[in-house]
Amino acid sequence: MAPVKELSDFLKEFVTPKLKHLGFKKKGQAYRLDTESRDSAFISFTPVRIDPHAVVFYVQCLFVPEPHWQFSNRQYMVAGVPEVNQSGALASYSLMPPESAAHDSGSSDLARTRWAFGDWQRAEVGAVLGEALVAEVPKIRHLLVRENLLAAIQSPELPTIRRRGALQSELLLMIDDYPQEKVEELLSRIDEGDPFIDLFTRWADMRRTLPA
Repeated sequence: MAPVKELSDFLKEFVTPKLKHLGFKKKGQAYRLDTESRDSAFISFTPVRIDPHAVVFYVQCLFVPEPHWQFSNRQYMVAGVPEVNQSGALASYSLMPPESAAHDSGSSDLARTRWAFGDWQRAEVGAVLGEALVAEVPKIRHLLVRENLLAAIQSPELPTIRRRGALQSELLLMIDDYPQEKVEELLSRIDEGDPFIDLFTRWADMRRTLPA
């Protein structure tokens, strides 16, 4: 099977109608939802070539707050940062398939997060995936609120959804909401020699001087 083409056709049939109705825009193998504060969430589908008889893929929910995207592209701030994409995720998690749509339902590791379909159960998996995504959207919308995303990042539950250190994540996520005293207190808790301190401070100063 040709995983990319097969997956693309599968998404067009079973996923795009569901997510488009809920406000998502499709680009490639990902669907994007934006907020008024220019934060973005993505649902991304990544095929893996491990089974000649099935299309196997991961489904990830990724969160790209505008400040984190700008920090990640700070060298372009004066000219204008590029359009946001899922590579700038501050947090993410995998959408777990039910047994009927799992490639390896007996696994207890990363393999358990793989979805799969073949010709024999394509429509069944498509229906299950569509329902799972619709059910997941309220959680995605909830995490697009920065305070809620911060609480999830700071949660002790495993596996963690954050992709940076907890302090770095908090500073980047809440830069527009925290007073300077709070920012300085958080910076003081990061190891003194960490290059993030200088990078963050320079970026924060530039962010304050540029028009919104």
